[in-house]
Amino acid sequence: MLKKLIVTVALVAASMPTWSADMANGQKLNKSCALCHGAHGQGTSGKLSPRIAGLPKEYIIKAMKDYVDGTRNYPLMVKTSQLDKYTEKDFDDVATYLSSLDLSSDAKFNIASSIGGDAKKGKKIFKSDCRTCHARDGYGKPRKGAPPLAGQHPEYIYTSIVNFKNGVRIHANEKDDDTFEDYNDADVINVTAHLATLDDQKVVEGYVFEAPTYRTTAVARASELNQSIQVTDIKQTVVRMAVDKGVTPGQAAEAMNAKAKEIGLKKVAQQKVSKFLAKKGVKMPHLSIYQFCNPLDAREMVIADPVFSSYMPCRISMVEDKDGKLWLMMLNLDMLINSKLLPSSVVETAVRVNQQMLDVMTAGASGGK
Repeated sequence: MLKKLIVTVALVAASMPTWSADMANGQKLNKSCALCHGAHGQGTSGKLSPRIAGLPKEYIIKAMKDYVDGTRNYPLMVKTSQLDKYTEKDFDDVATYLSSLDLSSDAKFNIASSIGGDAKKGKKIFKSDCRTCHARDGYGKPRKGAPPLAGQHPEYIYTSIVNFKNGVRIHANEKDDDTFEDYNDADVINVTAHLATLDDQKVVEGYVFEAPTYRTTAVARASELNQSIQVTDIKQTVVRMAVDKGVTPGQAAEAMNAKAKEIGLKKVAQQKVSKFLAKKGVKMPHLSIYQFCNPLDAREMVIADPVFSSYMPCRISMVEDKDGKLWLMMLNLDMLINSKLLPSSVVETAVRVNQQMLDVMTAGASGGK
């Protein structure tokens, strides 16, 4: 009996991950990633943001570095997450943290086919072309650099395959890869339909995922105050972005308004609070507020949950701190409201609006340069 107990304990210990990374730092860095990928890395049901929770650490690190060096092109993500300022330790910490998040047992994170398709036909294609690298169960083979496809959002997989086929992205690190050359649109949709079924077996009835909490040291909290972009809480409340040195409030405002117009956001209000008070003889640090809106997006989100009305219209404040440093700040439109996942269409809208507002802030921070 004792021998059996020792063996059991040994097996459990062997199966538990041993993190050498700083998980508190990884969780802190994930705050910026979470602006688009969700507080738990759950991603969106649309094509905008994939699920990054539970991906292999090495794969996450490679993807981040690909964005930094331009192999994969998305400047807004590099800017808002500050990937180009990461140390090797930062890459390792955030990738280790994200890879430790296992959402697969929680039914509310279960992936479902949302773009149709014939799962049986998709299974045949998967067995023929994908299984060797991505494994029979679809959860990938890290030693081959093949990430999990099971548990990933169908629309994102669809978009990725189309990009591979058209040469926009490189599949399997081989420029001449022709895996998808003969795929038609129905083939791609059928594959995603099959992949959407593969995570079903991992769901545990009654299980509720809870993200771990790691304590940040006082030294780390102090250093965070000097970062050019901050998210004040992992639950996604306020996003702060520092205005670049030399950029005046007028230049920042002009750049934000131009970017908003370019991407289809309507400026509905502007309040120059400090300027107004100055005319009355009251001095204060710079404060101005800019409000942007897409009425149809606002309608969809408020119908989904009235809580969203507190975000509308979307606001960016420009404020000067006690040291004379200018900051741009906004409320984040989270995909988790009242601790529940929003409907898929609303999630995609919220993430799109979030990205648009970050785009406006980024333009303002750089003065449009």
